[in-house]
Amino acid sequence: MRHLLRRGTLFAVVALTASAVQFTSPAVAAPAPAAAAPCGPLDVAFVLDDTGSMGGAIANLKTGINAIVNDVVTASGGDYRLGLVTFKDNVTVHNNLAPGNAAAVTSYVTNTLAASAGSAEPEASDEALNTVVNNLPAAGRPQNVDFSGAWRSNAMKFVVLVTDARPGGFDNVHAAVDVANAAQRADDALGKGIKISPVYVPTSTTYSSVITPIMQDYATTTGGVSTQTTSTGAGTADAIRKLLSDCRQTDVVIRDQVTDTGAEPNPNGTVWNSPDIKVCPTAADCAGIQPVVGATNVVHVRLNNASAPSTGTLKVYRTPAGGGTTWNNATNGDWVYIGEQSLTVPTGGTVAKIPWANIPGPGHFCLLARWVSATDPMTFAEGPNTAQNTRNNNNIAWKNLQTVRGKVFEPVRSWFTLGNATEREVKTDLVLTGERPVAGAVVIDLGPRLFERWRAGGGQAVGVKQVGETAFQLDPKRSALLGVPLLPGERFTTELTFTPEAPGEYLTNLVQFVEGEDHGGVAYQVITDRG
Repeated sequence: MRHLLRRGTLFAVVALTASAVQFTSPAVAAPAPAAAAPCGPLDVAFVLDDTGSMGGAIANLKTGINAIVNDVVTASGGDYRLGLVTFKDNVTVHNNLAPGNAAAVTSYVTNTLAASAGSAEPEASDEALNTVVNNLPAAGRPQNVDFSGAWRSNAMKFVVLVTDARPGGFDNVHAAVDVANAAQRADDALGKGIKISPVYVPTSTTYSSVITPIMQDYATTTGGVSTQTTSTGAGTADAIRKLLSDCRQTDVVIRDQVTDTGAEPNPNGTVWNSPDIKVCPTAADCAGIQPVVGATNVVHVRLNNASAPSTGTLKVYRTPAGGGTTWNNATNGDWVYIGEQSLTVPTGGTVAKIPWANIPGPGHFCLLARWVSATDPMTFAEGPNTAQNTRNNNNIAWKNLQTVRGKVFEPVRSWFTLGNATEREVKTDLVLTGERPVAGAVVIDLGPRLFERWRAGGGQAVGVKQVGETAFQLDPKRSALLGVPLLPGERFTTELTFTPEAPGEYLTNLVQFVEGEDHGGVAYQVITDRG
């Protein structure tokens, strides 16, 4: 279940001899989440219509802002970020999302916020949401400064929109394009796990039949709640307090391995061979295939759900097969975006199916799946280390099973990319273990640059024999190359060659360790026929 903490088991190489590679479990403390609070970490952005007709609502908000902000601080256990944006036919950013900024937001609302001007209805609510949801810069927009505050992956995320007007973009005209723009903002928020909870202030009922469905779409799409006040704006502050108390939680799980129970962090070792991720030729179920270069395949991801129905977005990424991959919430780090599917996962779970078009060569990839939901944020904030993010959060999973096929005595190739996902120089070990060892030769070619790194790190190895200028034959049962120094962010691709001497199906794991911790690996399924 979510927030269940157990000590993780992280494999480490502690003794290496010519005959064996031994593993043990070091005492590694599991990271602890923020102190218990009703909601946990909260990121809240207020998007307020401050045109002249909003005087009553703004006056009501002024009287209630202290209670609203105190609610956020208390419900988050002090782990919060607030943002404040106002709009007319333009957008004004007053406060970016920033930690501990309750006083600044409260002060602005209490002492400065005022209803004034506005060149008649409609207003730029859709573009104000665009600014906040998508962290837009000011350049090229009627916007004073960038909205540069970061939405955190481990926070429940709210946008509270307060307005009495139809969305009109920046041209002060309401048209079909503005309805579409508003709907797109709801879709954007859904994809980022942000709830939009609108408060409609019907100062005039002339356009209520148009405004109400738009407000409801914001809420329905993103999992928020739509509220309406009186025509005078009375009750605006109370409505906002009620919206922000909606901290219901769900818990969708993508398993790291068959025995994964959803505990966070995962205490059970390997986090790069998820049984819930596979590639199929079509949307029809299959046993799983190697991606077909140049074709369109479909990534199938099973989403397990023992909680209430959960609405969110499943996002899938790829990177060359290997370990030590970096993650970045803004740029995706070493991972290339494949696609996404927004859906509601019923109790019991379902399978998301995401097309993967024009698969590039050579067709050997790691796949990463991330479930992004307003009601199921990451328990632990994501950092640069993909393996650690996956271990910590049960709505991230990593799949790295590669199938290589060939004939007896004919070499078949694959690849392994190792990297440094930390923010410091490290020494890394490459450890091969054969679950069903290849009956024949396994050779790894480091290439000139990585070979020199290995030599600079001391040139240590176990169960290997040099067979070329930069190549080594590996003991298919257990072998290792040790102490390879890597700088932060570096990645090197090695070439593996399997030459089986008997037909059969073999399974070999090649894993990258950094200071005894598993930083990712590949399971190579080698299938050989007689020919």
